[in-house]
Amino acid sequence: MRNMNKNISILCAATASLASCQGQVRQVRPNIVCIVAEDISPYLGCYGDAVAKTPNLDRLAQTAIRYTDMHTTVGVSSPSRFALITGMYPSAMGGNFMRNQSAPEYLPEGIEPYEVVLPEGIRAYTEYMREAGYYCTNNSKTDYQFSANVAHWDENSNEATWKNCPEGMPFLSIFNINTSHESRIWMGKDSLEILPEDIDMSRFPYLPDDSVIRRDLARMYTNIAIMDRETQTLLDELEASERAEHTIVIWYSDNGGPIPRGKRSIYNTGSNVPFMVRFPDGYRQGEVDNRLCLFMDIPATILSLAGIRPPEYMHGRAFLGPSTQPERDYIYGARDRFDEVIDKCGFIQDHHYQYIRNYMPEIAGYLNNSFRLSMPMMKRMIEMYEAGELSRQQSLWFKAPRPEEEFYDLRNDPYELNNLAGNPAYQKDMERLRDHYERWNGSVNVNWRRSEKEWREIHWPGGIQPAVDTPEVSETGNTLTLVCRTPGATICYKVNDTIPPTTDQIRPGRIGYSSIGENWLIYTRPIKNLKKGDRIKIVAVRSGYKTSEITTLTLQ
Repeated sequence: MRNMNKNISILCAATASLASCQGQVRQVRPNIVCIVAEDISPYLGCYGDAVAKTPNLDRLAQTAIRYTDMHTTVGVSSPSRFALITGMYPSAMGGNFMRNQSAPEYLPEGIEPYEVVLPEGIRAYTEYMREAGYYCTNNSKTDYQFSANVAHWDENSNEATWKNCPEGMPFLSIFNINTSHESRIWMGKDSLEILPEDIDMSRFPYLPDDSVIRRDLARMYTNIAIMDRETQTLLDELEASERAEHTIVIWYSDNGGPIPRGKRSIYNTGSNVPFMVRFPDGYRQGEVDNRLCLFMDIPATILSLAGIRPPEYMHGRAFLGPSTQPERDYIYGARDRFDEVIDKCGFIQDHHYQYIRNYMPEIAGYLNNSFRLSMPMMKRMIEMYEAGELSRQQSLWFKAPRPEEEFYDLRNDPYELNNLAGNPAYQKDMERLRDHYERWNGSVNVNWRRSEKEWREIHWPGGIQPAVDTPEVSETGNTLTLVCRTPGATICYKVNDTIPPTTDQIRPGRIGYSSIGENWLIYTRPIKNLKKGDRIKIVAVRSGYKTSEITTLTLQ
């Protein structure tokens, strides 16, 4: 085995990202590849699921650190991805409503589409990566609750890849696999690789044993098997390159599994996701890590692994790299609107218990979401509930009213089917979690109880999207200085649309080369060494704001 300490010191170096050596560029910081599979709970062989056919991910787990207690703050995409790009609780930032940029027909009456505006000083973590000299690509889902802009990524498309990264430059490259997405339950056309009779229904005590339900579960497992092979294709492409020996691989899902009581839930069936990190030198390979982690921790951890200190405003805590912080004692989350239906509840969890507060106890935990109703098993469960054919445990999700408080012993009741809120034997622990939940709600999450209409007004006053001012340009000889009067804005520029960048451009503060015609660099210092005739384009952006006008000038 390679010298462990030496390799980790290289991978997690907090020194300069790139250094010139005899005219050549050599890499110091590690590359990072993230592979994100949509809508998967830990239904993998390496997590003990005997039905799953995931040989490639099982092999990955043997060479990686496998985390068992990684959670999103709510089991759905857009708020999860808000946390993944900002390192912040979406409920604290007004980003917890599912897909606020949807067309009006997918929003409740009275809510018009809008974008979340990040408070001044809060940025996508990829901007810090790019300023530190990283080439950042996203293929290609964003869904951040605000539009991706030219400061976030060097490449952001279905063709985006680390392969376009200039030699010697470290990269962060994200790949999103949608084969396992909820919609593929009813849209999937591939032949079933896992048959309905193969399903172990004891894995799903909250679901009835029914032929329609078994078939949809077989489709889910088949989609996971296909996703497993697609993941391996991405890994094989990396391994075939010279980049692999400097690359950390991170694999995870964006929220819990696609079946009823999974996705959109704040039970573990919706929030708990599989998560693995593989180091190229085998660091901690095969280890199982049971620490409590949240999605906000992932951006902080990626920055830490890149040798970049996470900004202090982040709610996330790095759990790897030189900026590693102490493990959490508790994790928190909340749920709000899902498309056209609304709920309001929050939770806190430690290693043993989960406490849930329902602010709309008059409605059931099941929400009549039209998108999910496309799933045959969802329709079948409703039919069986209305016919009185579900067991007590299977009916709980549909019952209204529901308790204002729920409390579960996760060790003895992992599927959270036995509410202990009224059990005197658990009152001390319930009061402990309730107290910490109230503290979180009164500090970090203080604005959560606002309605979506109030949040929309905060983000877009008067219903109008704020716009970034056009940057001001000062020219002194062959140097340009740029200023934008909009607080929190990032200025980007490009010179002559040069492809590829010169060696001089491959350094912190000058990174922005893209193979798809973007070529925007993040402005961090005056632009020097320009030549007469150089054509410069300048623009300013801020998440949630309308992008400024583009200024184009030619150096005289």
